[in-house]
Amino acid sequence: MNEAMATDSPRRPSRCTGGVVVRPQAVTEQSYMESVVTFLQDVVPQAYSGTPLTEEKEKIVWVRFENADLNDTSRNLEFHEIHSTGNEPPLLIMIGYSDGMQVWSVPISGEAQELFSVRHGPIRAARILPAPQFGAQKCDNFAEKRPLLGVCKSIGSSGTSPPYCCVDLYSLRTGEMVKSIQFKTPIYDLHCNKRILVVVLQEKIAAFDSCTFTKKFFVTSCYPCPGPNMNPIALGSRWLAYAENKLIRCHQSRGGACGDNIQSYTATVISAAKTLKSGLTMVGKVVTQLTGTLPSGVTEDDVAIHSNSRRSPLVPGIITVIDTETVGEGQVLVSEDSDSDGIVAHFPAHEKPVCCMAFNTSGKFSLSHPFPLLFIFSNKE
Repeated sequence: MNEAMATDSPRRPSRCTGGVVVRPQAVTEQSYMESVVTFLQDVVPQAYSGTPLTEEKEKIVWVRFENADLNDTSRNLEFHEIHSTGNEPPLLIMIGYSDGMQVWSVPISGEAQELFSVRHGPIRAARILPAPQFGAQKCDNFAEKRPLLGVCKSIGSSGTSPPYCCVDLYSLRTGEMVKSIQFKTPIYDLHCNKRILVVVLQEKIAAFDSCTFTKKFFVTSCYPCPGPNMNPIALGSRWLAYAENKLIRCHQSRGGACGDNIQSYTATVISAAKTLKSGLTMVGKVVTQLTGTLPSGVTEDDVAIHSNSRRSPLVPGIITVIDTETVGEGQVLVSEDSDSDGIVAHFPAHEKPVCCMAFNTSGKFSLSHPFPLLFIFSNKE
């Protein structure tokens, strides 16, 4: 990506079908004299006028390489003859600005072509959806509109929803918006594969069928991570991993983090004593609350918060992996009363909150290699 496209991108109106082409340019470095002249031209006029120069340069907020059908070697036969023809898959670059985003296709020649451009406010997340996997009993309702681009903007299509609370699906073929999915809470990220579109919210996950975009299942028991990812997940070709807020012993699988968290007999006795003391203190507070008085220095909010924390304690570092094909529709609930249908693994990964996780690119689900590798990173704060 050359300097002209990266830093001097002009402010253009929305173009859902793209069309702009930026040719590659040789990288040139200024000499010492040219640098001095440029410095004088930029600084001296400001010193006399007192007003800074205004340039039509946009601030890049985020950049990401995207994998889609356009650069998928399994879908494009011409890429299988790379050594003989010199063809290579193009790079898909998504650039987010303070007022929109652009999607560029950069082939090996370096001639970047704009595929999509929208300018309706900042965009938090965007994904190019791959062609769905469907069989005899399922048809693609959006086959004539694909490829599709999922976008989470600050201002939704309806204009009345709160910021970042809807996912708009645009057709890269026609430029029109073909679907809008509304939520009541803000969206933090989007993930997709050939089976589902996953919308990540705070402490929640919603999965939609890739052919019809109807809700398939949802999770409401995610651990609230302090950041940088508010709700980290990993989506492979079939499995979905997320941070659970509790460890359910009856569903716990083998492996995971152990050893450092195993308490000794003395530590267990001390912990039991602290729990007993806390319970007796709560009994005393409840009795005094029933009589209409509270101990000095204790507020009703403190009692309510402590009671809620004892009723539903959250455990950091727990990972749950589910099979998106065999999991049931509706709410995915990992509890002592629920069965294990669709649950692949449930284990403690770290004693700190998990902030990032990802499946390895080669670990696809198959009979020959059924266990993809899952990389997990914890939050040290």
